[in-house]
Amino acid sequence: MDGNGQGARVSRRDRLVRWDRAAEVLNVSEDTLTSWYKAGHLPAVQTPGLMQTYQSFLDAVLNGARPRRAANVVEIGRRWWADHIPEATEEVA
Repeated sequence: MDGNGQGARVSRRDRLVRWDRAAEVLNVSEDTLTSWYKAGHLPAVQTPGLMQTYQSFLDAVLNGARPRRAANVVEIGRRWWADHIPEATEEVA
């Protein structure tokens, strides 16, 4: 699984969020998002000159964070993929 989000069962109402905005929302750098994407932990849609991720993923990360403690992006990524591509559960586990 390459983490690109293609083939994911995503609601049409699940909007895409630009990379720079996602980094701002999660309070991380765009390089960190790219690292998570390359490791397969973050779903993304890439078009020429533009990277985006799903609002549902950002919501999962934000809802999984505890005060003064970072959310476990690896675990959240596994759950997001399992919810959106059930057959991916074994690949990312």
